[in-house]
Amino acid sequence: MDCRIVFCSAKKTAYCERALKKLLSQSGIGLKGTSFTVDAGSLGEKLCAALEDCRAVFVVGGLGLDIERNPAEILSRAVSAERVDDYKRIKNNAGADGYYLKAGDSSLVLLPDDPKQIKEMLSNINIFEAISA
Repeated sequence: MDCRIVFCSAKKTAYCERALKKLLSQSGIGLKGTSFTVDAGSLGEKLCAALEDCRAVFVVGGLGLDIERNPAEILSRAVSAERVDDYKRIKNNAGADGYYLKAGDSSLVLLPDDPKQIKEMLSNINIFEAISA
């Protein structure tokens, strides 16, 4: 299975991508591509495009932004009218929590833009198994 990464107003993108790629490869998930965005409208476009050819998308960054630009807030409004099969908060002891959302055969994972936090958060929860199911 392949996934895509969307960086949203993220810092340390190369370090985050490297950390996430390593975790993905250890779980047998391939990375089909990455994209970048800095605003809500563009985030929606990037997510729609990514979900057209991948069942899983990781959104990295933006979790500390104001409510109007925060990916978690944007996605919660976007899916409020849709059926969501699974939703989990991914605890982060060093910053903003991440989120996992599954609707049908599509999965979204929202993560902070810190490679150390990404490694710690994803090592404490087997999100890759849920995505591959």
